[in-house]
Amino acid sequence: MAKWEYLVRVFELNKEDGVVVDYVTRVYDEGRWKEMAEYDPLTLEAWLNKCGEEGWELVKIEGANAQGKKGDVGVVFPTGYPTWFHFYLCVFRREVGA
Repeated sequence: MAKWEYLVRVFELNKEDGVVVDYVTRVYDEGRWKEMAEYDPLTLEAWLNKCGEEGWELVKIEGANAQGKKGDVGVVFPTGYPTWFHFYLCVFRREVGA
């Protein structure tokens, strides 16, 4: 029977993050990074691929509106309005001993 270890992280969509800048300029081109919107999904792609390179498999992702100073994540669901997320709670797993 397989045994798993888990990694739980909150990622903020932030185009200025060093991991994001490195990934986008390496995989795409520097011009693409400069043109990115503030909360471009490529910022999340960078972190997901970094975790994947370390052997982590994404098993769950949830959007959040904010992360508190104590580490909590919050979601607001106003009726009739779109909910925009720029924080994502991600759960990864990898097999122990693999």
